[in-house]
Amino acid sequence: MSHEYPSISNSSKAPKQPCIVFDKLDGNNVRVKYTQKKGFYLYGTRTQLFDVSAPEWAPVITLFEKNYKAPLEKLISKHYANEREITAFLEFYGDNSFAGVHQPGDEPKLVLFDLLVGHKQPQFLLPQEFIKFCGDKVEIPRVLYKGNLGPALIADVRAGKFPVKEGVICKGTTRSDYAFGGVWMAKIKTQAYLDIIFNRYGAEGMLKYGE
Repeated sequence: MSHEYPSISNSSKAPKQPCIVFDKLDGNNVRVKYTQKKGFYLYGTRTQLFDVSAPEWAPVITLFEKNYKAPLEKLISKHYANEREITAFLEFYGDNSFAGVHQPGDEPKLVLFDLLVGHKQPQFLLPQEFIKFCGDKVEIPRVLYKGNLGPALIADVRAGKFPVKEGVICKGTTRSDYAFGGVWMAKIKTQAYLDIIFNRYGAEGMLKYGE
């Protein structure tokens, strides 16, 4: 299909530099590919393509076409008309989803959290660009903090001082040569979330769902 979203390191491996911090939604990472000829047309998870015949994923297509397709294609035609390929990354979740598992009866939701622009050497929008271009046009994750990633921020997230369920994603505000897509990212999860993971899934779950 197109590029996968990169694995995000935990905060101990991230540079202690200026960043913008977003709510980390608890669901499934999905992607939608755009090309100049076809617009947004190809849907996938991290590992597979899907279409409306897949009942688990069909709501993604419905929600994307209703809420995202037209405004994003308008944005692209204005700012990135010469780009051959763009990938939109979104979180598919419900209010009661946990560790990526959806609960029966939950209303499905879809939130855009990144745009990867380009084909051979694609670049993520810097978080400030993402907010500027997308924040007033479609739903994006809540912005919780702007400043340096450091021990105080990590401790505050761990202690539950931000109004989040799972944790946060920190995204660097300057280009990084070593990070895929040119933007470094780090995740910080609340201690309460990590405790539930350990109690439900044990050490193996911590390796899969922790940091």
